[in-house]
Amino acid sequence: MTAIIVYILLIIVVSILFSAYSNFKADNEIKDRIENDWGREKSEKYNDGDMKTVAEYFNNKRKRENDSFFIDEITWNDLSMDDVFKSINTTESSPGEQYLYNMLREPLYNDQELGNRDRLIKFFQYNQVERKKIQYILARLGKDRNCFISDYFYKKEDRRKSKLGYYRMMAGTPILGIVLLFFNPYMALIVILISFGVNIYEYYSEKKKIVHKFEAFMYILRIAKYAGMILKEQVEELQCYNEKLRDALKGIRSIKNAAFTQGGGATDSGVLTEYLGMFFLVELINYEKMSDMLVEKSSEFETIFEVVGIIDSCISIASYRDRIHSYVTPELKRCSKKQEQVSIFKELRHPLIENSIPNSIEIDNSILITGSNASGKSTFLKTVAINIILAQTIYTCLASEFKCCYFRIYTSMALKDDIFNNESYYIVETKSLKRIIDGVDDSIPTICFVDEILRGTNTVERIAASSQVLKYLTLSNCICVAATHDIELTYILEKYFSNYHFQEEIVDNNISFDYKIHGGRAQTQNAIKLLGILGYSDEIVGKAQEKASSFLKDGVWQIE
Repeated sequence: MTAIIVYILLIIVVSILFSAYSNFKADNEIKDRIENDWGREKSEKYNDGDMKTVAEYFNNKRKRENDSFFIDEITWNDLSMDDVFKSINTTESSPGEQYLYNMLREPLYNDQELGNRDRLIKFFQYNQVERKKIQYILARLGKDRNCFISDYFYKKEDRRKSKLGYYRMMAGTPILGIVLLFFNPYMALIVILISFGVNIYEYYSEKKKIVHKFEAFMYILRIAKYAGMILKEQVEELQCYNEKLRDALKGIRSIKNAAFTQGGGATDSGVLTEYLGMFFLVELINYEKMSDMLVEKSSEFETIFEVVGIIDSCISIASYRDRIHSYVTPELKRCSKKQEQVSIFKELRHPLIENSIPNSIEIDNSILITGSNASGKSTFLKTVAINIILAQTIYTCLASEFKCCYFRIYTSMALKDDIFNNESYYIVETKSLKRIIDGVDDSIPTICFVDEILRGTNTVERIAASSQVLKYLTLSNCICVAATHDIELTYILEKYFSNYHFQEEIVDNNISFDYKIHGGRAQTQNAIKLLGILGYSDEIVGKAQEKASSFLKDGVWQIE
């Protein structure tokens, strides 16, 4: 007997030691990763559907706050902003990456809000000790992209009839049976057996319906738990956030220690505890309490989610700044009219292009950019647009100087036919341009970026319509930065648009680009020469050049 007891105690001790070692190893791995990954791009994989989860918080906020400006889907996709987000994202938690995504889609128009954000980012840049403590807590919280979190405290309209009272009554029936043992053992046994069968049936049938919510509920409780740990650190710079956390955590105190299991197997507490939980409907009671509280205390849960998200996303931006090294915080001015500002952009770089060629420009009104394919027009448009978004969101620009007013930002660039709605490219493009016209606001300037306007129609109508659309935009409270191959537009709109161009050089049948923006309209026409460089026959190239020269001379196309 003694040997058996010793053996059992040995197993318990070994289990405890193994568990302690595993936790110690996991903690050290987290600390090493935090130390080594700072200022480096995270090689994080995104599975199909991950970005839908990442965008969950933004989408929920958008449904509730549909009157404020945000970066719309066309602009977001034109600029490959998912990839920009991924390059910045080194967050440790789901609230962090969801808040960072939302941050990039909701430009700010307030100096104080951006200044507060910048101060928090700088704090994490220059205070490693405090930053590492907070990062460690966030890393232990971790991410869960398999479930939607903010849905449960944003969708207040999804009110349901609570079954909490019913479950508590059912859970009390076995206790009644136990009390009856002292008065009528036979009756007590019947009550216990019936309640056991009914409760087990109720547990399995109900849990099957709501099992998909358990993972989300567990993660929400984890957010609250680790938010409490951040609060305990009492970081002075986080004082205003600590006050919000303290008040919110008080409001949900009764549910913080609720327990859930995802499956139907034994928990860490053992098989006996699992069956007792089923017998007394512990998880169903906790589920109802959690569901009720997510409705009643939705503002508290939202506050906790947002505070954790703000802290985690600002740490991520701080790491991004250390990684890109050469950046500047923007000088932004509040203007009501576009004439009140001159935008100065020096040595602008594209965040997704390694060793991108920097460009500088001053913009006081709309501009037209001409040049051949692959010369850098579209990249320049995207570079300016992305940096304006970064200026008004993460307060970080890839430039040596960045001055402009606050803008509403739109693009119309990488459009495609919409086969599902049976819309041609031209229809898609005209709708895209119309949304920019409709979005121009008298209280704050708009800046829009248009690449190859109305390319989906014939030359005559394209030039006629394009000139009027562009003229209308620039005569309103809008700065339009447009790239085009139509040199005619540079003459038609000369009174309204400044002209710039990108150029190339062809030497010994080799083409080279400097990818630098130059003043004035493009003077070279090298599209036909490029045919020869790419191996087209002399007959094709010669005839094409002959027809082009004839048209430029007489204004009439030769007919063969």
